[in-house]
Amino acid sequence: MKQLTIILCLIFSLTLASCQKTNSHKTKLNIHYKNLDPQNIEIKNYADALFSIDTLNFTEGLKSIQEEYHIFLDGNIDDPNAVGFLKSFATDTFCIRLNDIAKNKFIDTKKLNKEIKSACQHFKYYYPKINIPNTVYLYISGIDYEMPAIMLHNNGIVISMDFYLDNDDKIYDYVGMPRFRSLRCQPEYISRDLSESIYSSYIDNNNSQKDVLSEMINAGKRLYFIEAMNPNLPDSVLMGYSSKQMAWANNFEGDVWASIVGNNMLYSNSVDIFRTLFGDGPFTQAYSNEAPARLGEYIGLQIIRSYMNNNDISLKDLMNNNDLQQIFQESQYKPK
Repeated sequence: MKQLTIILCLIFSLTLASCQKTNSHKTKLNIHYKNLDPQNIEIKNYADALFSIDTLNFTEGLKSIQEEYHIFLDGNIDDPNAVGFLKSFATDTFCIRLNDIAKNKFIDTKKLNKEIKSACQHFKYYYPKINIPNTVYLYISGIDYEMPAIMLHNNGIVISMDFYLDNDDKIYDYVGMPRFRSLRCQPEYISRDLSESIYSSYIDNNNSQKDVLSEMINAGKRLYFIEAMNPNLPDSVLMGYSSKQMAWANNFEGDVWASIVGNNMLYSNSVDIFRTLFGDGPFTQAYSNEAPARLGEYIGLQIIRSYMNNNDISLKDLMNNNDLQQIFQESQYKPK
């Protein structure tokens, strides 16, 4: 890795004066989707209902909300162990603090409703035969890293509000979450993350090829799908980058690609190279302390954008195409 780092640094030392790159790969994905189902999204706040229960009559309180929130309370509420666990959660001072912050952050759910509805309608446009639940449940997880922030169930979409608090009250600093991760804990990431969850649940073909190019194109397909569901989403949110990181990636795209090709990384399955190109973190040290992580995913997105711009292909055809080498060759990807 030391030799790789030296080579990369040499490449970038020669290109610091390069002109800024415009995002020429950005594909127009405007469609007529507004008259499609779901016409309405219903948002229910399980956290608010749970934390409002009188702790002196907790079991009865749970029974009063069980029917409405059966997606969370489908077990035996007469079980003292289950009730005890829920009561300890609802009376935990940290969880109460999280819920108070969330109540202020999501006091008006109209914007959230609109964004979720738009993403679901875009999906319905491309996949009319697949039905997505139109009930959204908001809850508090206690910032549980073992649970995804958004989950799709047969009966609803479940969103953990405590992963979208924008670091209010320095809550993510308090739990020791890395800054590069808490950057993505903002409400504008909800429709993006929902779309990624939809992709994982309904679209992902789980391609088993494991080299750098395959990983790039698979990541690019996923990101392009998310973009198709949210065509007005800024690239920085799509990628999970800060504005400075996004600018770096755009400015040095050609140099990153040159380093990958020049160092024969394209068909490598080296663990170290995978970590350099796809590992998450605050930056990619092999390139620069200003270079964002996951640059392999960024390049993959640009390859897919180029492929879609240069070919008359539908989103569904793209998602169904597992010939990753064909996609690469027909993308005509040649960054400047």
